[in-house]
Amino acid sequence: MLEQELDVLLQKKGYQRLRLNVPEPRVYGKTGEERCRVIIYYPEHMQEQFSAGVQGNIVRQVRQYFYDAGQLRLDILSLVETGNPSGTRAVFGAYDNVWFLDVKEGRIVLYEGQEDFDGLRAPLEDAMDMRMGHPGGAVQGGTGRRHIAISPCNTVLVVTNIVIFLLCEIFGSTQDTLFLLEHGALSYPEVFQGHEYYRLFTYMFLHGGIDHLFNNMLILWFIGDNLEKQMGHMKYLILYFASGILAGFASMSYNSSIGRYVVCVGASGAIFGVAGALALIVLVNRGRVENLTARQMVLFIALSLYGGFTSQGVDNIAHVGGLLAGVLLGLMLYRRKKGAGGESMAEKR
Repeated sequence: MLEQELDVLLQKKGYQRLRLNVPEPRVYGKTGEERCRVIIYYPEHMQEQFSAGVQGNIVRQVRQYFYDAGQLRLDILSLVETGNPSGTRAVFGAYDNVWFLDVKEGRIVLYEGQEDFDGLRAPLEDAMDMRMGHPGGAVQGGTGRRHIAISPCNTVLVVTNIVIFLLCEIFGSTQDTLFLLEHGALSYPEVFQGHEYYRLFTYMFLHGGIDHLFNNMLILWFIGDNLEKQMGHMKYLILYFASGILAGFASMSYNSSIGRYVVCVGASGAIFGVAGALALIVLVNRGRVENLTARQMVLFIALSLYGGFTSQGVDNIAHVGGLLAGVLLGLMLYRRKKGAGGESMAEKR
């Protein structure tokens, strides 16, 4: 159990242990200028008592404690020590900020929408590493101590793109423009005149050569993973496909207006939408989400756009259209987690 390590860590960060009507879980608080940060720590031996009712009663006591002290705005983080994170998760599903300290694997398990809380994640991971006998995040048995949660929808998108590319190479050539057009590539005569609207969807899964595929999937693997964790599975898919469709529509409209016939393939319009939404989320969360900063996102987008405008055969209108679509869709779909925003207790009931 991590009680001693947690006590020392939180004291260094200015937290004080609070006394409620129940001896456990442990509750720590730190008063700030605008809001109070609260940490509720559930040691492993409390697992037999875990239930939605018990959890709700504890949270109500915590809120009442701070309400009586005149603190109306709270950020609450629950730290749950358990050997079965997936099984314990159901008890805490109604609460926003919950980290599961997996004592069997020596890792922190965070589910979608979770982010760092007062800079605690790294020192907590280090404390768990030390308890497991792996200082500095060492690797044992080929498995790192740090938890890596793969985002399922993003993974399926990447795998699907790769499979479709391989099938195209088996039955034709991804360098053959006519072959790609026959199998779902995008161009305005086929859509505007031929009413083949399905191409606005299928073109996102086609790529012109291995380099095109590799660059797109490498970027998507990293930034798509981050965005899915922040937005959730369904909203992520909606944003991805809507950004790709709007990017394709912007490309066709521009090329149609200047009378230029272009065959468009690739996921980059949707990926720029992902980048735009992720940049927005980083800004909304005070310039940082997990390991991403606003400066990193702005630099990434700027370099990506610059690379497109200085290269031949790149549909820059689709890139810009996807980027703008991602920002707008992010504004509509993303809702900042309550645990990170300091909402009042009345709003969190």
